[in-house]
Amino acid sequence: MNDQASTLRLVTSNDQADRATSPQTSNQMKTRSYTQSIAISGGKGGIGKSNLSVNLAIELGALGKEVALLDADLGLANADLLCGVTPKHHLGHVVAGWKELDEISIYLSSNVRLLPGGSGVSKLANLSVDNGSDLLEKLKDLEESIDYLLIDTAAGVADNVMGMLSAAGDVIIIATPEPTSIVDAYATIKVILQKAESKPIHIVVNNVVGVGDAEQVFEQIDQVVRKFLNHRVKFLGMIPTDPNLPEAVREQTPIVRYAPQSPASRAIRLIAKQLHSQESTELLTPSEKAKSFWNRLNQNHN
Repeated sequence: MNDQASTLRLVTSNDQADRATSPQTSNQMKTRSYTQSIAISGGKGGIGKSNLSVNLAIELGALGKEVALLDADLGLANADLLCGVTPKHHLGHVVAGWKELDEISIYLSSNVRLLPGGSGVSKLANLSVDNGSDLLEKLKDLEESIDYLLIDTAAGVADNVMGMLSAAGDVIIIATPEPTSIVDAYATIKVILQKAESKPIHIVVNNVVGVGDAEQVFEQIDQVVRKFLNHRVKFLGMIPTDPNLPEAVREQTPIVRYAPQSPASRAIRLIAKQLHSQESTELLTPSEKAKSFWNRLNQNHN
Protein backbone atom coordinates (compact mmCIF):
# COMPACT_ATOMS: atom_id res chain seq x y z
CA MET A 1 0.00 0.00 0.00
CA ASN A 2 2.86 2.39 0.75
CA ASP A 3 4.34 1.81 -2.70
CA GLN A 4 0.96 2.46 -4.26
CA ALA A 5 0.52 5.65 -2.28
CA SER A 6 3.96 6.86 -3.29
CA THR A 7 3.08 6.29 -6.91
CA LEU A 8 -0.22 8.10 -6.53
CA ARG A 9 1.45 11.15 -5.06
CA LEU A 10 3.03 11.66 -8.45
CA VAL A 11 -0.41 12.69 -9.64
CA THR A 12 -0.09 15.97 -7.79
CA SER A 13 3.49 16.65 -8.91
CA ASN A 14 4.78 17.87 -12.26
CA ASP A 15 4.76 14.96 -14.69
CA GLN A 16 6.95 15.87 -17.62
CA ALA A 17 6.00 12.72 -19.44
CA ASP A 18 2.28 13.52 -19.51
CA ARG A 19 0.81 14.55 -22.83
CA ALA A 20 -0.15 18.20 -23.26
CA THR A 21 -2.59 17.43 -26.02
CA SER A 22 -5.50 15.07 -26.59
CA PRO A 23 -4.74 11.35 -26.29
CA GLN A 24 -3.05 9.84 -29.28
CA THR A 25 -4.68 7.38 -31.63
CA SER A 26 -3.23 4.22 -33.05
CA ASN A 27 -3.81 1.92 -35.97
CA GLN A 28 -1.87 -1.00 -34.56
CA MET A 29 -3.34 -4.43 -34.08
CA LYS A 30 -4.02 -6.28 -30.84
CA THR A 31 -0.81 -6.50 -28.81
CA ARG A 32 -1.74 -8.90 -25.97
CA SER A 33 -1.89 -12.68 -26.13
CA TYR A 34 -5.39 -12.65 -24.61
CA THR A 35 -8.16 -10.15 -24.05
CA GLN A 36 -8.45 -8.70 -20.58
CA SER A 37 -12.12 -8.18 -19.72
CA ILE A 38 -12.70 -5.68 -16.92
CA ALA A 39 -16.12 -4.91 -15.43
CA ILE A 40 -16.43 -1.52 -13.74
CA SER A 41 -19.10 -1.17 -11.10
CA GLY A 42 -20.05 0.33 -7.77
CA GLY A 43 -22.53 -0.28 -5.01
CA LYS A 44 -24.52 2.87 -5.79
CA GLY A 45 -25.07 5.24 -8.67
CA GLY A 46 -23.61 8.71 -9.10
CA ILE A 47 -20.07 7.87 -7.96
CA GLY A 48 -18.25 8.33 -11.27
CA LYS A 49 -18.45 4.82 -12.69
CA SER A 50 -19.20 5.80 -16.29
CA ASN A 51 -16.73 8.68 -16.18
CA LEU A 52 -13.96 6.29 -15.21
CA SER A 53 -15.04 3.74 -17.82
CA VAL A 54 -14.99 6.22 -20.70
CA ASN A 55 -11.76 7.94 -19.76
CA LEU A 56 -9.97 4.70 -18.88
CA ALA A 57 -10.88 3.29 -22.30
CA ILE A 58 -9.42 6.37 -24.00
CA GLU A 59 -6.24 6.25 -21.93
CA LEU A 60 -5.69 2.54 -22.60
CA GLY A 61 -6.12 3.36 -26.26
CA ALA A 62 -3.53 6.11 -25.93
CA LEU A 63 -1.11 3.42 -24.73
CA GLY A 64 -1.52 1.75 -28.10
CA LYS A 65 -4.09 -0.85 -27.06
CA GLU A 66 -7.19 -1.95 -28.94
CA VAL A 67 -10.15 -1.28 -26.64
CA ALA A 68 -13.90 -1.86 -26.71
CA LEU A 69 -16.17 -0.27 -24.10
CA LEU A 70 -19.57 -1.88 -23.61
CA ASP A 71 -22.11 0.44 -22.02
CA ALA A 72 -24.03 -2.21 -20.07
CA ASP A 73 -25.91 0.09 -17.70
CA LEU A 74 -29.51 -0.64 -18.68
CA GLY A 75 -31.08 1.99 -16.47
CA LEU A 76 -28.68 4.92 -16.74
CA ALA A 77 -26.64 4.31 -19.89
CA ASN A 78 -24.77 7.57 -20.35
CA ALA A 79 -21.35 6.75 -21.73
CA ASP A 80 -22.52 8.21 -25.03
CA LEU A 81 -23.52 11.47 -23.34
CA LEU A 82 -20.12 11.78 -21.69
CA CYS A 83 -18.56 11.47 -25.15
CA GLY A 84 -20.95 13.84 -26.90
CA VAL A 85 -22.27 11.20 -29.30
CA THR A 86 -25.77 9.95 -30.08
CA PRO A 87 -26.04 6.23 -30.91
CA LYS A 88 -28.47 5.35 -33.66
CA HIS A 89 -28.31 1.66 -32.86
CA HIS A 90 -27.33 -0.57 -29.95
CA LEU A 91 -26.56 -4.16 -29.07
CA GLY A 92 -30.27 -4.98 -29.04
CA HIS A 93 -30.34 -4.44 -32.79
CA VAL A 94 -27.44 -6.87 -33.17
CA VAL A 95 -29.18 -9.47 -30.99
CA ALA A 96 -32.28 -9.10 -33.17
CA GLY A 97 -30.19 -9.62 -36.30
CA TRP A 98 -30.90 -6.16 -37.71
CA LYS A 99 -27.38 -4.76 -37.44
CA GLU A 100 -23.77 -5.93 -37.33
CA LEU A 101 -21.37 -5.08 -34.50
CA ASP A 102 -19.42 -2.71 -36.74
CA GLU A 103 -22.62 -0.83 -37.54
CA ILE A 104 -23.36 -0.02 -33.90
CA SER A 105 -19.74 0.75 -32.95
CA ILE A 106 -18.92 4.38 -32.23
CA TYR A 107 -15.21 5.05 -32.51
CA LEU A 108 -13.86 7.42 -29.86
CA SER A 109 -10.47 7.11 -31.57
CA SER A 110 -9.04 4.80 -34.21
CA ASN A 111 -8.51 2.00 -31.67
CA VAL A 112 -11.22 2.68 -29.07
CA ARG A 113 -14.83 1.83 -29.79
CA LEU A 114 -18.00 2.31 -27.75
CA LEU A 115 -20.66 -0.39 -27.95
CA PRO A 116 -24.04 0.99 -26.82
CA GLY A 117 -25.75 -1.81 -24.94
CA GLY A 118 -29.39 -0.80 -24.87
CA SER A 119 -31.90 -3.62 -24.53
CA GLY A 120 -29.33 -6.06 -25.89
CA VAL A 121 -27.55 -6.30 -22.55
CA SER A 122 -30.36 -8.19 -20.83
CA LYS A 123 -30.87 -10.42 -23.89
CA LEU A 124 -27.23 -11.51 -24.06
CA ALA A 125 -27.54 -13.68 -20.98
CA ASN A 126 -30.46 -15.59 -22.47
CA LEU A 127 -28.85 -16.64 -25.74
CA SER A 128 -29.07 -20.35 -26.32
CA VAL A 129 -26.89 -22.52 -28.52
CA ASP A 130 -29.70 -22.56 -31.07
CA ASN A 131 -30.64 -18.89 -31.28
CA GLY A 132 -27.39 -17.24 -30.32
CA SER A 133 -24.50 -19.20 -31.78
CA ASP A 134 -23.98 -16.81 -34.69
CA LEU A 135 -24.01 -13.74 -32.47
CA LEU A 136 -21.71 -15.35 -29.91
CA GLU A 137 -19.24 -16.12 -32.67
CA LYS A 138 -19.32 -12.48 -33.78
CA LEU A 139 -18.80 -11.30 -30.22
CA LYS A 140 -15.89 -13.71 -29.78
CA ASP A 141 -14.38 -12.50 -33.05
CA LEU A 142 -14.58 -8.94 -31.73
CA GLU A 143 -12.97 -9.94 -28.45
CA GLU A 144 -10.14 -11.73 -30.24
CA SER A 145 -9.29 -8.51 -32.08
CA ILE A 146 -8.92 -6.31 -28.98
CA ASP A 147 -6.65 -6.06 -25.96
CA TYR A 148 -9.20 -4.79 -23.45
CA LEU A 149 -12.94 -5.21 -23.12
CA LEU A 150 -14.30 -2.74 -20.56
CA ILE A 151 -17.84 -3.27 -19.30
CA ASP A 152 -19.57 -0.29 -17.70
CA THR A 153 -22.20 -2.07 -15.60
CA ALA A 154 -25.15 -0.74 -13.69
CA ALA A 155 -24.74 -0.11 -9.98
CA GLY A 156 -26.10 -2.57 -7.44
CA VAL A 157 -26.42 -6.35 -7.24
CA ALA A 158 -29.16 -7.19 -9.74
CA ASP A 159 -28.79 -10.54 -11.50
CA ASN A 160 -27.78 -9.06 -14.85
CA VAL A 161 -25.12 -6.93 -13.14
CA MET A 162 -23.74 -9.89 -11.21
CA GLY A 163 -23.64 -11.91 -14.41
CA MET A 164 -21.40 -9.30 -16.01
CA LEU A 165 -19.17 -9.03 -12.95
CA SER A 166 -18.82 -12.81 -12.63
CA ALA A 167 -17.98 -13.25 -16.31
CA ALA A 168 -15.30 -10.55 -16.40
CA GLY A 169 -11.69 -11.48 -15.77
CA ASP A 170 -11.25 -8.56 -13.38
CA VAL A 171 -13.58 -6.23 -11.51
CA ILE A 172 -13.04 -2.59 -10.60
CA ILE A 173 -15.22 -1.31 -7.78
CA ILE A 174 -15.50 2.45 -7.37
CA ALA A 175 -16.08 3.90 -3.92
CA THR A 176 -16.15 7.36 -2.41
CA PRO A 177 -15.50 8.48 1.18
CA GLU A 178 -19.25 8.51 1.91
CA PRO A 179 -20.15 5.81 4.46
CA THR A 180 -23.03 4.59 2.29
CA SER A 181 -20.67 4.14 -0.65
CA ILE A 182 -18.26 2.08 1.45
CA VAL A 183 -21.07 -0.14 2.75
CA ASP A 184 -22.50 -0.58 -0.75
CA ALA A 185 -19.05 -1.42 -2.14
CA TYR A 186 -18.65 -4.17 0.48
CA ALA A 187 -22.13 -5.53 -0.28
CA THR A 188 -21.30 -5.71 -3.98
CA ILE A 189 -17.98 -7.44 -3.33
CA LYS A 190 -19.71 -9.96 -1.06
CA VAL A 191 -22.17 -10.99 -3.78
CA ILE A 192 -19.41 -11.17 -6.40
CA LEU A 193 -17.34 -13.52 -4.24
CA GLN A 194 -20.34 -15.75 -3.62
CA LYS A 195 -20.45 -16.36 -7.36
CA ALA A 196 -16.71 -16.22 -8.13
CA GLU A 197 -14.65 -16.71 -4.98
CA SER A 198 -11.24 -16.06 -6.55
CA LYS A 199 -12.22 -13.02 -8.60
CA PRO A 200 -9.52 -10.30 -8.71
CA ILE A 201 -11.19 -7.16 -7.36
CA HIS A 202 -9.59 -3.74 -7.61
CA ILE A 203 -10.65 -0.61 -5.74
CA VAL A 204 -10.63 2.91 -7.16
CA VAL A 205 -11.48 5.65 -4.67
CA ASN A 206 -13.13 8.64 -6.30
CA ASN A 207 -13.76 12.23 -5.22
CA VAL A 208 -11.10 12.49 -2.53
CA VAL A 209 -9.05 15.47 -1.39
CA GLY A 210 -5.77 13.58 -1.20
CA VAL A 211 -4.02 10.24 -1.10
CA GLY A 212 -4.54 9.93 2.66
CA ASP A 213 -8.31 9.97 2.24
CA ALA A 214 -8.08 7.37 -0.51
CA GLU A 215 -5.91 5.13 1.68
CA GLN A 216 -8.40 5.37 4.53
CA VAL A 217 -11.37 4.41 2.33
CA PHE A 218 -9.47 1.50 0.79
CA GLU A 219 -8.31 0.18 4.15
CA GLN A 220 -11.86 0.25 5.53
CA ILE A 221 -13.06 -1.84 2.61
CA ASP A 222 -10.06 -4.17 2.64
CA GLN A 223 -10.26 -4.84 6.36
CA VAL A 224 -13.93 -5.82 6.34
CA VAL A 225 -13.48 -7.95 3.20
CA ARG A 226 -10.53 -9.76 4.80
CA LYS A 227 -12.35 -10.26 8.10
CA PHE A 228 -15.70 -11.49 6.83
CA LEU A 229 -14.97 -12.79 3.33
CA ASN A 230 -11.38 -14.01 3.70
CA HIS A 231 -10.37 -12.21 0.52
CA ARG A 232 -7.96 -9.41 -0.36
CA VAL A 233 -8.93 -6.57 -2.63
CA LYS A 234 -6.32 -4.53 -4.49
CA PHE A 235 -5.82 -0.78 -4.46
CA LEU A 236 -5.74 0.37 -8.09
CA GLY A 237 -5.84 4.12 -7.68
CA MET A 238 -7.67 7.27 -6.70
CA ILE A 239 -9.29 10.18 -8.50
CA PRO A 240 -9.09 13.52 -6.70
CA THR A 241 -11.87 16.06 -6.52
CA ASP A 242 -11.43 18.20 -9.62
CA PRO A 243 -13.55 21.19 -10.75
CA ASN A 244 -12.73 20.26 -14.33
CA LEU A 245 -14.82 17.08 -14.06
CA PRO A 246 -18.28 18.68 -13.89
CA GLU A 247 -17.21 21.13 -16.58
CA ALA A 248 -16.20 18.25 -18.86
CA VAL A 249 -19.53 16.53 -18.22
CA ARG A 250 -21.41 19.69 -19.16
CA GLU A 251 -19.34 19.97 -22.33
CA GLN A 252 -19.94 16.26 -23.05
CA THR A 253 -16.21 15.73 -23.47
CA PRO A 254 -14.13 13.11 -21.63
CA ILE A 255 -12.02 14.80 -18.96
CA VAL A 256 -8.77 13.40 -20.39
CA ARG A 257 -9.50 15.36 -23.55
CA TYR A 258 -11.16 18.38 -21.99
CA ALA A 259 -8.34 19.02 -19.51
CA PRO A 260 -5.50 16.53 -20.14
CA GLN A 261 -3.27 17.97 -17.41
CA SER A 262 -5.96 18.25 -14.73
CA PRO A 263 -5.54 16.23 -11.51
CA ALA A 264 -8.37 13.84 -12.44
CA SER A 265 -6.98 13.23 -15.93
CA ARG A 266 -3.53 12.49 -14.60
CA ALA A 267 -4.95 10.13 -11.99
CA ILE A 268 -6.93 8.20 -14.60
CA ARG A 269 -3.85 8.08 -16.81
CA LEU A 270 -1.93 6.53 -13.93
CA ILE A 271 -4.67 3.93 -13.39
CA ALA A 272 -4.45 3.00 -17.08
CA LYS A 273 -0.68 2.62 -16.79
CA GLN A 274 -1.12 0.45 -13.69
CA LEU A 275 -3.47 -1.87 -15.57
CA HIS A 276 -1.19 -1.89 -18.59
CA SER A 277 1.86 -2.84 -16.55
CA GLN A 278 0.43 -5.72 -14.57
CA GLU A 279 -0.97 -9.15 -15.28
CA SER A 280 -4.30 -8.40 -13.61
CA THR A 281 -5.90 -11.75 -14.36
CA GLU A 282 -3.19 -13.58 -12.45
CA LEU A 283 -5.72 -15.86 -10.75
CA LEU A 284 -7.13 -17.12 -14.04
CA THR A 285 -5.73 -20.35 -15.44
CA PRO A 286 -4.55 -20.38 -19.07
CA SER A 287 -7.75 -22.18 -20.05
CA GLU A 288 -9.87 -19.56 -18.29
CA LYS A 289 -7.97 -16.78 -20.05
CA ALA A 290 -8.71 -18.48 -23.35
CA LYS A 291 -12.44 -18.42 -22.70
CA SER A 292 -14.42 -15.56 -24.16
CA PHE A 293 -16.13 -13.14 -21.76
CA TRP A 294 -19.29 -13.76 -23.76
CA ASN A 295 -19.01 -17.53 -23.28
CA ARG A 296 -18.59 -17.12 -19.53
CA LEU A 297 -21.54 -14.73 -19.41
CA ASN A 298 -23.68 -17.21 -21.31
CA GLN A 299 -22.57 -20.14 -19.14
CA ASN A 300 -23.41 -18.23 -15.97
CA HIS A 301 -27.04 -18.02 -17.06
CA ASN A 302 -27.56 -21.47 -18.53
